[in-house]
Amino acid sequence: MQRRTPVFIVTSSRPRVGKTLIARALTEYFCAQSRPVAAFDVNPDEFKLIDHLPAYTAAASINDTRGEMALFDQLVLEDEVPKVVDLSHLMFDRFFSVMHQIEFAAEMRRRAIAPMVLYLADPDERARQGYAMLFGRFDNLPLVPLFNAYLPQIDRCRAAFPPTRLGGGPIDIPALTPVIRSVVDRRNFSFIAYVQKSNDPTSELYQWMCRVFVSFRELEVRLMLGKIEPPQLKHSA
Repeated sequence: MQRRTPVFIVTSSRPRVGKTLIARALTEYFCAQSRPVAAFDVNPDEFKLIDHLPAYTAAASINDTRGEMALFDQLVLEDEVPKVVDLSHLMFDRFFSVMHQIEFAAEMRRRAIAPMVLYLADPDERARQGYAMLFGRFDNLPLVPLFNAYLPQIDRCRAAFPPTRLGGGPIDIPALTPVIRSVVDRRNFSFIAYVQKSNDPTSELYQWMCRVFVSFRELEVRLMLGKIEPPQLKHSA
């Protein structure tokens, strides 16, 4: 059986929801397994992922046709190298409009590429609208809502981000205390380096990484199987 190349698009239609943090952790998840990984920072004028992981990240622009082609050409490479796209809320509409116009999801399937959108949920109405657009427009694209407990009142909006047939159930991201978050946000901070130096598996950050990395592993399994339906959807036919 041909191995599929995973492509994770980490995004939201809202800013400051923890998107880049997830993209960073996901990129280092692959690094921790000594696997090659290619990350793309699609955040105009404020490249953040590349600041933290310059060895694995390329700055990408989709402000013109040339930039769009350069990025999407990389995403359809059948090289079995996982791809992580940190997609800004400012580029959200443009990216998925282009993706829809060129029937990119279908092209990915033809090339044994396994895409998945990781959508950071938010109580704001704009976040719900962005998710609803993806839910309705890309019925063959795995879409997974992520609930970051760091955001206020995040649990109250779960009903607005229903699980999808191909993406499976939501993923919960535990909150980090402000002190730990300030450490993680430092430009030279590395999750892998922290684990290598830490002698305390009971620490808050160590436990956070364990939960998040296990969630990433679950997402990989969903992509490998090709189709995971949430329990509440299995008998809906």
